[in-house]
Amino acid sequence: MDTEKPNKVHSTLDEATKQAIKQMWDIDVDGEILSPLVDYVFKRIFTADDTNSKTALIDFINSILEHENDETIVDLTIVNPQVPVERSGEKKSIFDIRAKYKNGRQAIIEMQKDPVPGFKKRAQHIISKAYAAQGISGLNYGKLERCYLICITNFGITRGKEYIKDYRFRDRQGKDLTADETIVFLDLSKIDELLTKNVKQMTNVEKWAIFFKYVSDNSKRKILNEILNQKEGIKMATNILIQVSKEEEARAYYESELIWELDHNSRMDIDFAKREGFEEGIEEGRLEAKEEATEEKLEIARSLLDILDVETIASKFKMTIEDVKSLKTSK
Repeated sequence: MDTEKPNKVHSTLDEATKQAIKQMWDIDVDGEILSPLVDYVFKRIFTADDTNSKTALIDFINSILEHENDETIVDLTIVNPQVPVERSGEKKSIFDIRAKYKNGRQAIIEMQKDPVPGFKKRAQHIISKAYAAQGISGLNYGKLERCYLICITNFGITRGKEYIKDYRFRDRQGKDLTADETIVFLDLSKIDELLTKNVKQMTNVEKWAIFFKYVSDNSKRKILNEILNQKEGIKMATNILIQVSKEEEARAYYESELIWELDHNSRMDIDFAKREGFEEGIEEGRLEAKEEATEEKLEIARSLLDILDVETIASKFKMTIEDVKSLKTSK
């Protein structure tokens, strides 16, 4: 990259753990640059107490809201990522990044590299709590400011091939009731085709999407260098990332988070589905049709219906879309 090259730091993890991490998230823990898909690294890039970090965050949010045709942000403040609870015993909501603009609007950014059961409902819960937590006097609801939730995911959270989608309160004809609570999904699992696109023709959000997914991938250095030469905000984010990647303590946090998530996922059905259904359970690399699948594999696919879209399940299990849809009727 056209930035200061980080020192080569090798992981202290054993080979089996490295391979498990590589298989689960396609992350090379021996890589020179840490992956921003990991929460700890993501937060280090955008919440550092310096101008470059703030500028990079503003650039990213503006790139997302460019998709929304909203006003350009010129300044923001990182605020407490925790929304206060109203009742004793109520679960706290803690976000990856929570920022407020000078006009009172706020943006919440969440990095989620793993499928999470009920993630769409979780997104609704997050933005509703943040919106309702605004302080107003009396019943002056007109003072409530717009709230954005930007979810960066690395799995098929929405239907179709679009890598970016926004959701809000709309009628059946698509007319907004209000844009005050807007959820934007940036799905990194659907951006591979962008690598064939001329960088000069890419939108700002496409350049950011490639940064998040491929900045730690040495094989994508050429296209990343082109992006860095054109996009100052991404160049700032990359410079911060390179500095973080040099820190032994940062790498220790990074690896400990990956190990914790690996252990956590090993106790979840979704992990079992990935390992058994997506990798080991596909005889000769594919399932030709539903009748060739074992009942166990079909049960795995059925358990993913509320988490992944039909197209993603069909692709991962090498099933037809019709066969996946038929699993819904048998739930």
